[in-house]
Amino acid sequence: EMEKKCRTTVHPHQLHDQGQGTMSECTVMPKAKRRMVTSLSWMMMISSALLSNDAPTMCHAFTAPQPSCHVSIAIPPRLQQYQIGHHCRSHRRHHLQMSTKPSSTDTPSLIEAKVQQPQDRSTAQELVSNTICPNNEERDRNIAAMEAYNDKEDGSRTRTFTNDDPRSEYTYGEFPFDSFDSLVDRALDFVTYHENHPCNTMVDLGSGSGRLVFYAALTRGGGIQSKAEAEGKSCWNVHGIEIGTQLHSLAVNSLHRGVENGWFQYSDNHTNNQNNNDQPSRIAFYNGNALLTDDPYFTTPSNTINDKGITTQDSIRSILSSTNLLFAYSTVWETNPTRPFDPELQAMILSPKWSGTLASLCPNGCVAITTDRALNPEDGWKLVDRMDVGNPSVWGSVGYISVLEK
Repeated sequence: EMEKKCRTTVHPHQLHDQGQGTMSECTVMPKAKRRMVTSLSWMMMISSALLSNDAPTMCHAFTAPQPSCHVSIAIPPRLQQYQIGHHCRSHRRHHLQMSTKPSSTDTPSLIEAKVQQPQDRSTAQELVSNTICPNNEERDRNIAAMEAYNDKEDGSRTRTFTNDDPRSEYTYGEFPFDSFDSLVDRALDFVTYHENHPCNTMVDLGSGSGRLVFYAALTRGGGIQSKAEAEGKSCWNVHGIEIGTQLHSLAVNSLHRGVENGWFQYSDNHTNNQNNNDQPSRIAFYNGNALLTDDPYFTTPSNTINDKGITTQDSIRSILSSTNLLFAYSTVWETNPTRPFDPELQAMILSPKWSGTLASLCPNGCVAITTDRALNPEDGWKLVDRMDVGNPSVWGSVGYISVLEK
């Protein structure tokens, strides 16, 4: 009934791109000025009209006709993701349409490349944050990470979330580069190197859109002084394993950007790099479940056969069996149901599905970095160090470094 009272015409004029958002001026009714602060849906409708290329656009306003006034609206980048589906006429509503989700139909479950231009840490952070995985696309990454909340039958999304929802384990987060470096640098002091595997093999478990994988591949083995380089281990193979098909698609798209800019070069010969320390560092992304089991919220292509005739599941198993450094942003991962907190370690303990499974898949001597949850010593993981690191999204994190002793 309120919608039938009047309509307000919004003209998208004086649009200026300010970088941090679009500042526009439109004509609205006085009551609408007050109501738009409390009505998110109304704000999104007005924002959509302002961003439309067609003008003027008719919008329904929940107010009665009164003399108009001018209101300046700051449209943040995240609201610019919305677009007008079509004009509303008469008493029709606007139909808002989200920006297109990343398509994973034609995305390979395994993709590999080699590093063409190693970078120092500062430069690499700028490249990843501005070009490869731009900060202004974080909203797209968050939307892709909601895949676990989609209903598999009709494609709709669950609207109600609770604290005990098991899908909270798939919450997406972006770990700071500097904190990542601090933990990896310390973990390298415990890594054991073997003559038959001169390259470091690093795995980012739950790699998401690949930010840390790109960063590690660009910075490690390319002039960064470390124990590995001191022993001649300047070659790094960095792997990202991600269960979400949409996040994996974003990682593949970002790799393509890196290839276009000359930082990476596509490769399908990763195995030949294992025993050749003169080869450049490599990067690879796998779309699958690291636990090698069926997941109730994802339909990952675990049985997909790549161009080498190997299934994705077997590829993940092979990589985990040869890794000597594992990283997991495990802050929201499931804890041990019988003993979530270990008073001796003074740490939350990861569930058996993580501690036990990784102990069975990873080789003896593998060094694992986990955040805010430690791997269970009962499964053979010896905690050798812990470190407080910055992580603004959760007001700081504790990194646990464990060594597998089978």
